[in-house]
Amino acid sequence: QIHSRKMNVSPNVNFQELARCTEDFNGAQCKAVCVEAGMIALRRGATELSHEDFMEGILEVQAKKKKDLQYYA
Repeated sequence: QIHSRKMNVSPNVNFQELARCTEDFNGAQCKAVCVEAGMIALRRGATELSHEDFMEGILEVQAKKKKDLQYYA
């Protein structure tokens, strides 16, 4: 909610559910979710962010998070 305060957010966004989905995220990853949700909404041509935009943003950030954790010995 903090990272999305300057964005046009639809009133149907459930921030409690989003918080439960992102419990293991740090602050930068939460910001990345908001940025991704904004980009998804822009591609769709929307003027405000919906709950589905945030959920897709979470999936994007989780995919990048798992991809970055491949360590090589």
